[in-house]
Amino acid sequence: MPRQSEHNTQHSNSTEATMFFIMLAIVYLVANIFIYLKCNAAMAGLPVAARITAGVIYWALALSFIIYMAAGDRGLPARTGHAFYWVSTSWLVFTLYTLVWLIIFGIAGLAGLHVRQPFVWAAGLTLVIMAAGFANFATPDTRRLTVDVPKHIDGTRLTRIVAVSDLHLGYGVTRPRLEQYVNLINDCKPDIILIAGDLIDMTITPLYQEKMWEPLGKLHARLGIFMVPGNHDHLCGIDACTQFVARTPITLLRDSVARLECGIQIVGRDDNYNRRRKPLAQLMSETDPDKPVIVIDHQPNDSQVSAAIDSRADLLLCGHTHNGQVWPFGLATKSIYSHSYGYDKVQGTHIYVSSGLGLWGPPYRIGSDSELAVIDMRTE
Repeated sequence: MPRQSEHNTQHSNSTEATMFFIMLAIVYLVANIFIYLKCNAAMAGLPVAARITAGVIYWALALSFIIYMAAGDRGLPARTGHAFYWVSTSWLVFTLYTLVWLIIFGIAGLAGLHVRQPFVWAAGLTLVIMAAGFANFATPDTRRLTVDVPKHIDGTRLTRIVAVSDLHLGYGVTRPRLEQYVNLINDCKPDIILIAGDLIDMTITPLYQEKMWEPLGKLHARLGIFMVPGNHDHLCGIDACTQFVARTPITLLRDSVARLECGIQIVGRDDNYNRRRKPLAQLMSETDPDKPVIVIDHQPNDSQVSAAIDSRADLLLCGHTHNGQVWPFGLATKSIYSHSYGYDKVQGTHIYVSSGLGLWGPPYRIGSDSELAVIDMRTE
């Protein structure tokens, strides 16, 4: 049974998540009312029956996101859950970009540059952007880099690490997509596979419905497969996450250290969602400073990155930010995190923050890429 302190932490985090979605729902509804008024104006010449039908369809789509988020996991059949999830979250993106275009056209109108049928143009341009964003999501990039760690290990001096994060398996990222990811990872011929959190999205149900442990069981790495939990793994229930991962060849690290026979040490931190997790310094005290130390920590909060640097970790791997996932949220992640995406090196510590292989919510990458990182670590 979880300790009372863990229950309190989970309750506090759940309350914060609820408040966030309430605020999001209010903003979302206001935006959809504005867009609908523009849509209704564009249909001024149509018969009343056609306008009513269009209005019903519009609000069915618009409210689908709020209904889905409020309903949560109700044990939907996999295909129904996928369809509901994709339609509802896609409308979220449609709302965002249609609103942006309507604002742009409104500003242009103030300058004397009037656009006829602004809703039609806004909706059309948005659909083009969404099509490109889906294609971008469906074709992950492979980032390659080489890092030098001046420490000795047994065996080969070159260790290939495939680092991924934020698969968000569930109603959004389905089994066929997971099978694609497994093939991409295995094709890189990794010695070690590291998953920097958020393996699961919002609920464990579709992972069992689609037997997703089967494709995960095909992952292969000579020295092992390791992951840490992310905030979504906690949101779906950390006990449920742990039980699911136990069906796979993945080793789940929660404030623990894995020591490989070659000498490489992997420090896996529990997510910051658990506010009573161990300090990194305590975990690092269990390692041999003369051997390579890799730290996996889902969220690249500045304090957590600084802790890894101060502890002289050789390599820090994070995820969480999605590099914003869709514009303009990348601007927000850059303002929140000093290391919001990509590679950096600070005082001997190599840092890589992944944009994620999967994604949360809408299946679009606009201004960011889905990716896996192939890190060749050279040792002495």
